[in-house]
Amino acid sequence: MGDNVGKNYIDNGIIKECTGSDPAAILDAHEGIKIYEVIRIIDGIPLFFEDHYIRMCKSFQSLGHACRIGAEEFREQIHRIVAVNENENCNIKFIIFSANGEQRVLGYISKSYYPSLEEIRNGVPVGLLPLERENPNIKLVDHDYKKKINKIKAEKGFYEVFLVDREGNVTEGGTSNIFFIKGNKILTASEEKVLKGITRMHVIEVCKDMGYEVVETSIAASRLHEAEGVFLSGTSPKVLPVSSIDDIKYSSAKHPVIAAIREAFDDTINEYLMKNR
Repeated sequence: MGDNVGKNYIDNGIIKECTGSDPAAILDAHEGIKIYEVIRIIDGIPLFFEDHYIRMCKSFQSLGHACRIGAEEFREQIHRIVAVNENENCNIKFIIFSANGEQRVLGYISKSYYPSLEEIRNGVPVGLLPLERENPNIKLVDHDYKKKINKIKAEKGFYEVFLVDREGNVTEGGTSNIFFIKGNKILTASEEKVLKGITRMHVIEVCKDMGYEVVETSIAASRLHEAEGVFLSGTSPKVLPVSSIDDIKYSSAKHPVIAAIREAFDDTINEYLMKNR
């Protein structure tokens, strides 16, 4: 069943049962570039829907194509997947690609892992991996990349891996963005080096609203020991403290700045949900 964990999925606006077909088999049958977007559903509401839709369209446009699914049609398809699968709290993945000269859109409930209370309270271990994504600003389906990331995580017991580029700088997580606390500043990699995560964008806004200085800069792997705390951000983990990077230990879960950012980001989520009920 691949990444799909729902009973039904949507294929160009048509609901289909997974017993007779599966989105993974459809995707494997088509070569070429595939753009994807993962949206978290909370109480039936697609979180930060507008931002996800804009990013998805921009990704397609950057490859020289127009995104032909409108915002309201996209929103409707999300609600149909939620309803037919009777699951109001999940992650939904949409994949857009060309098939027989036409744009095809698949949507389904994807595998997800939300951090446990223990992981939130103690932080999570991560490791470093020398790896660069070819197009970091675009969410492309890349099975080899995903396999490599998951293999390292499974072998080492890491929650996540942080990628290191050819210049020795830490850029982003395999499926997340990264922030470092140093003095009164919050450091993160430059925008052009990473996926412009939706959660990342809102976390930066939250940090600035709280009065923290956010600095986009190169972060050398050789100087990670200088950070006072580290956290990652993403669709599933939201804001999550990091307890270690390889052998370097951090007390991130006890850092007051990280705790304050996490709380403020949760408030941002709740405000969005209240406005969109």
